[in-house]
Amino acid sequence: MIRNVILLLLAVSGSLTSKAQQLMASYEYIPSPVATFKEDVYYDGTVKIAVRDSISLKKEATTGQSEDEMESSELSVVLDAGKIFRKIVIQDPKQKGLIETRSLDSKNYLVEDHTFKAINWNTDYPEEEKFGNKMCKKATADYRGTKVVAYYDPAIPVPAGPYKFGGLPGLIVMLYTESAHPHYWLLKKVSYPFEGQIPVDRDYIQTLPKVSLKKYVEQDERKIAEQMRIMRSKLPEGVEFSTENKTKTRGTVEQVYEWEHGSN
Repeated sequence: MIRNVILLLLAVSGSLTSKAQQLMASYEYIPSPVATFKEDVYYDGTVKIAVRDSISLKKEATTGQSEDEMESSELSVVLDAGKIFRKIVIQDPKQKGLIETRSLDSKNYLVEDHTFKAINWNTDYPEEEKFGNKMCKKATADYRGTKVVAYYDPAIPVPAGPYKFGGLPGLIVMLYTESAHPHYWLLKKVSYPFEGQIPVDRDYIQTLPKVSLKKYVEQDERKIAEQMRIMRSKLPEGVEFSTENKTKTRGTVEQVYEWEHGSN
């Protein structure tokens, strides 16, 4: 009898601990001076899911709306059989690497990023930075050819963050990349613990055509190269693209992938 009571107490305690770890964080993602996206991150204690809307936010549309109204309307959109594309990144410790949804030629794919490894953060920084009411610590990392700077809040002991970033001893509050095309993420809202539902149909995602990250990148960049070729063919005679900078610069966070090391 006593043994059963102890087991019950342990089960309840484990359930409460798991529930306390659940989190939902909303970020403002800025990949360029003219584009802003909303990215929601969900963490259930083990699995992290980042959901980014495919249509950039228009500041004009938010005029006259309260913050609560904006959050409610933005979160009402859910993935529905590909009608609305949302970039979704799922990091599950039970799987190798991670998976994400991407589109190409108006078609959704499940991209398998098996080369992704846990980010090796340097947290040896004494300075702190305040963002709103959160006192944050600094961390840096080299991620696929890009230096990343993050500020995390130890008061929220959840190893989560936007996009593919996480693994710090606290929730990432602000993150940016130091690159030719810097990207920024800023935490706007957090629910911790979070008791709602994650608006992602993981069963549907698994039905999407599967492709490796390497193959997807190659196909995507072939398409971009073809678009550039067409643009060149339409230029007036005597006008040429500058070829002075021969260093390949991607407009994404990832500049160098694992399979490209030693290829130069």
